[in-house]
Amino acid sequence: MYHAKESDLDVIMNIFKKNREWFPHVRKFHINTRIGRKQVILEDGVVITYHYYTRNQPLSKLDKDGNELGPSVIAEKGDCILHQIVTNEKGKASIVLQKFFDYVKSKRVYLSVRSNNEIAIKFYLKNGMKLVGHTHWSDGKMPGDIFLYNTNKEITLEVD
Repeated sequence: MYHAKESDLDVIMNIFKKNREWFPHVRKFHINTRIGRKQVILEDGVVITYHYYTRNQPLSKLDKDGNELGPSVIAEKGDCILHQIVTNEKGKASIVLQKFFDYVKSKRVYLSVRSNNEIAIKFYLKNGMKLVGHTHWSDGKMPGDIFLYNTNKEITLEVD
């Protein structure tokens, strides 16, 4: 997998701009920071941003009344969170995503997506991800779904 370099920043930002409906929150400085941390992949016109959790992290959230939206989902230290996958070329995203699943050094890859993003949800299901929980953003005004891909890898984490 090709980790993006600072010289790729304009190409990456143009891909996000073409998909502004789903990624209005993505900013150039944020992507540039992730590039510096080697958390951005650019391959065949597909961008993936990700990182590994350094501690256990709850992914599901409670509603405004404190009730669970579904099963509680907790990512464990070493699990991967895929923040964004975006492309401006049809047909390449599945290939790059499957390569990413092979590449990651984690048993589990999580991601969250807006519940109304039907195209993305179909894409994730088609690529072997499972719906495992729910979340929300914007004080509960924007519901989201949590997906998981199990890489079936045996991973041994180093103890600090």
